[in-house]
Amino acid sequence: MTSPPEKRSFWRRLRDYPRSLAGRLTLVLSLGMAISAILALQASDNLGHYTFRKDQIDAALNSAVDIAHRFDRDPAQTANLLSRGVILGAHDPNPEWRMTAPDPEFSRRLTGRLGRPAQVMPLLNGECFVQLTRYPHAAGMNTDPLPDCWFIQVNSGGRTFSYVVDLWPDRSWNRHRVGPPYLELIILAGALLGLMAASLATAPLRRMERAARAFSLVGEFEPIPVKGPSEVRAALETFNLAQERVREGLRERTQILASVTHDLQTPLTRLRLRLEQVEDDALRERLVADLQVTQQMVRDGLDLARSSEIREPWAVLDIDSILSSIAEDAAEFGHRVAFTRGCGAEARVKPNALARALGNLVDNALKYGGSAELSCLREGADLVIRVADRGPGLPEDELALAFQPFRRLSSSKGNGTGIGLAIALAQVGTFGATLSLHNAPQGGLVAEIRIPGSAIRDNRDGFNV
Repeated sequence: MTSPPEKRSFWRRLRDYPRSLAGRLTLVLSLGMAISAILALQASDNLGHYTFRKDQIDAALNSAVDIAHRFDRDPAQTANLLSRGVILGAHDPNPEWRMTAPDPEFSRRLTGRLGRPAQVMPLLNGECFVQLTRYPHAAGMNTDPLPDCWFIQVNSGGRTFSYVVDLWPDRSWNRHRVGPPYLELIILAGALLGLMAASLATAPLRRMERAARAFSLVGEFEPIPVKGPSEVRAALETFNLAQERVREGLRERTQILASVTHDLQTPLTRLRLRLEQVEDDALRERLVADLQVTQQMVRDGLDLARSSEIREPWAVLDIDSILSSIAEDAAEFGHRVAFTRGCGAEARVKPNALARALGNLVDNALKYGGSAELSCLREGADLVIRVADRGPGLPEDELALAFQPFRRLSSSKGNGTGIGLAIALAQVGTFGATLSLHNAPQGGLVAEIRIPGSAIRDNRDGFNV
């Protein structure tokens, strides 16, 4: 079971998205914004931790100075209060502790504040509050966030006083804001912002792409609105100018061919009048026939040049009705043309261009196969119009050459100029369709006009956009 065309198209666009400019912009912007946000949060964490540690050291310094001044005023009372633990943020040290690794910076600052020698050594929390970790604690009792503490020795009046100051630490340092769920939110927000930014940045390029595709398929010049950043406006103006110059070149080519054709009519007419005066009947007939071929080639060349220059309005047509009417009109003239299968769909096309292309294909089928079968079917999202004959077909290596103008193929016969298929190809191209040839398995040649799904409307559903 095959998946619907819309689903296949979605997965194809999703697969090709990373290779597109929008996909690359999305990747760069998403990664850039996510990395920038993560680094900013990390820097914020580091700054917060540094600020807290600085404030904590300042507070511990104030506590150390306060206790030292209390020892200066009343050493006995201060020692008694410390031993009883009634001074919040200070207590007695363990008598076995020694000042083995003083903090130079903290010691210098405390010495400067007191005006006499002092030393400060940071202690581990468990070592400082050993009485809280000596016994097993009850369930739910958390002894992990113990205060940070400093062992201090101060000289005063020839004596050395030892005490400990403590302050609560910043335990939020262990809870980084860069982890879940913030990391996922940052990545998601970066991806969404990247998609939005890439979509906005590439919107003018998508308009240019659609205009270029339409111009290459149907040759109609539709100026793109010039708006956006200065670089984008410059590119759009250049593209509009290029489209206009191409259109002007095509118009000039058609005008030149029309002028040449018009100017050739007079000498060709005079030449035919003079050929009519040739007395030898056989020679006169051959010369007149050659002149008629020359005139026909001139007219066909002008038709080919004009075929891609038609400025015909669009219309929505019932394809089955068009094919049925072509078959009925041909049957009135005694031609074997049959409409064998319908598709029940309408398409937005250029009516005269479609009719001209179908007319050339039917003429070819009648010329080389003696009959023509018209049918219409759906292949995926596209609509396919087929014109089949029962003739000899074409060698496989000549199928691609059949659309070249004025090219005579191995199966050519009669006095045709070999330009009918080239004109049909140009005509269907004016409304965005394609024309191809292939040999039928049971014999004969099949010409297929494929109309894209965006131009098709089911009789019940509406356009397949």
